[in-house]
Amino acid sequence: MDVIRRAAEIHLPRCGERSRRRRLLFLLLVSVAWMGLLLYRLWDFQILRGEEFSGRAASQHVEEIEIRAERGAIYDRRGVELALSPFVDSIAVFPDKVRDKALTAEALSSSLNLPLGQVRELLDKRGFQWIKRFTEPAEANKLRELEASLRLTGLHFEKEGKRYYPKGFVASHVLGYVGIDHNGQGGLEQKFDRLLTGQAGVRRVHFDALRRQYESSVVQAPVAGSSLFLTIDESIQTVAETSLANAIADTGAKAGSIVMMDPVKGDVLAMANWPTFDPNDRPRGSGDLAARQNYAISHLYEPGSTFKMVTVAAALEEGLTSPSEVIDCQNGAIYIGRRRIRDHKPYGMLTVTEVIANSSNVGAIKLGMRLGAERLHGYVRRFGFGMPTGVELPGEIDGLVRPAKVWRDGSVASISIGQEVGVTPLQMAQAFSVAANGGYLVKPRIVESVRRPSGEVEQVEASPRTRVISAETAAKLRAMMEQTVLHGTARSAHTPGYRVAGKTGTAQLIDPETRAYSSEHYIASFAALAPLNDPSIVTVIVLDSPRGRMYYGGQVAAPVFPKLASQALRFRDVPPTEPTGAGPDKPGAATREAFYAETPIYDEPSEPEVLADRDGAILVSGEAPPGAVAGGESAEPAA
Repeated sequence: MDVIRRAAEIHLPRCGERSRRRRLLFLLLVSVAWMGLLLYRLWDFQILRGEEFSGRAASQHVEEIEIRAERGAIYDRRGVELALSPFVDSIAVFPDKVRDKALTAEALSSSLNLPLGQVRELLDKRGFQWIKRFTEPAEANKLRELEASLRLTGLHFEKEGKRYYPKGFVASHVLGYVGIDHNGQGGLEQKFDRLLTGQAGVRRVHFDALRRQYESSVVQAPVAGSSLFLTIDESIQTVAETSLANAIADTGAKAGSIVMMDPVKGDVLAMANWPTFDPNDRPRGSGDLAARQNYAISHLYEPGSTFKMVTVAAALEEGLTSPSEVIDCQNGAIYIGRRRIRDHKPYGMLTVTEVIANSSNVGAIKLGMRLGAERLHGYVRRFGFGMPTGVELPGEIDGLVRPAKVWRDGSVASISIGQEVGVTPLQMAQAFSVAANGGYLVKPRIVESVRRPSGEVEQVEASPRTRVISAETAAKLRAMMEQTVLHGTARSAHTPGYRVAGKTGTAQLIDPETRAYSSEHYIASFAALAPLNDPSIVTVIVLDSPRGRMYYGGQVAAPVFPKLASQALRFRDVPPTEPTGAGPDKPGAATREAFYAETPIYDEPSEPEVLADRDGAILVSGEAPPGAVAGGESAEPAA
């Protein structure tokens, strides 16, 4: 028994030792596994995903924001600034870095003149938020003072170029304007937005543990936009704007346009429109749409008698007439089917030159009938109608010239006197440039050169010219249209010191109620070139719906020309060459010399007769395309 007991005593400690060893081994294995897992996680965090977690940590103290590039400037042909971008403060906030949102909201609202509720909404958002772009210096300075005195956090001041137009209304439709996000809207600002904008940069902003900004650095510098030099002459543009505004005030017209071009190069020297706007006061909503419309390229109208220049040019070029040919104007009336078209005076025998000078509908229609539909249509297109001019501005319309195959029996007659076609003022200026430059169609251009940020200047070459009529025909046209200024319907366009050639026009608008030509609403226009011997400018003046009894082109549009042209020619360094005392015939003067002993000069026009039978006058609105006119019977005012 003793032996057995001693054996048991010896065995029991050995079993306990073995159990303890097992437990120790287990604990060791668990510890090793835990340490291995810990080391793996450390390796994962530090090595495999170190950059990720470093970035997360840094993002708590670093923000990146876009730096807008300096927008390129716009200059006139002489280097006068028309649009520039001086740097001002724009205010932003990092909401998660703001310690006291209530106090910060009060400071922002009071210093920046913003509604408190609007500021609070922005502070409740996440991420970078603009509070106010392009602040006034006084606003930014006041906020800086509050930031320092109240120890505000999370605010950011960024220098941005605020678009500024130093000439205000001048050339506003050409320039367009820039929206709050710095995107071009309308005009050249829109057309060349990418070129002007440049390339944005990046700024990195650092914050400390108390969410205070302590460092800001540019990690990618912005690249400034390119600048534009225009063909516009700011001095001529200003005169055109002033002349148009005065004409609108004098006549009560609801809209209008003046376009001035260099007929040789196609340079647009001035493009004025009414109504107008100041691009410094950013237009808002559809209510400003009329003021923003560039009438010169986007308004379609029937040209009326100014279009007779095309008819006569085509007939001369085709050898179908000559300036001295005498045409029977049938006592001022002609029937085309059921339509009776009248002159404003009962003319009898007129030379073709007198047809132009007196703006005879009957004479122009007879020349158009000689041409026929196909040839007349061909010349209308060759003069640039029915297609965009290609000027570097957005929103240009094609105009309206229907294919000859869809013309009706009376279409040749209508188109010969400027009905059934839709044109823009710029298209008319382009067409008159053909007569001025010796017979070539030139593409209007408004950008002369581009200056890159590097300082390199790229010239914008003029487009190739297309021959439309011969130089001989062009010279005849100029001489014939000079008689319009000396003895005809455009005597009020006489410009002392300069020989002027031009053509008046008065076109009836469509009455939306009767769906026919109105006897009360007209488009009055005048197109001219000067000086006659070496034309430097072509000018088109259009007045939409002048009020009262004075509505003929010779009465309201032509009188705008003399002062406008004389100033523009001086700005172009074209001195007067004619005696200032020389002038046109006065009404009723017996000075025919070569003209007008038997044909009285039209003095005070009477109301045109508007006949009742208007078959085919299908337009339902004054805004409908003129080309849809079927040629309802009406008396077309000649001047």
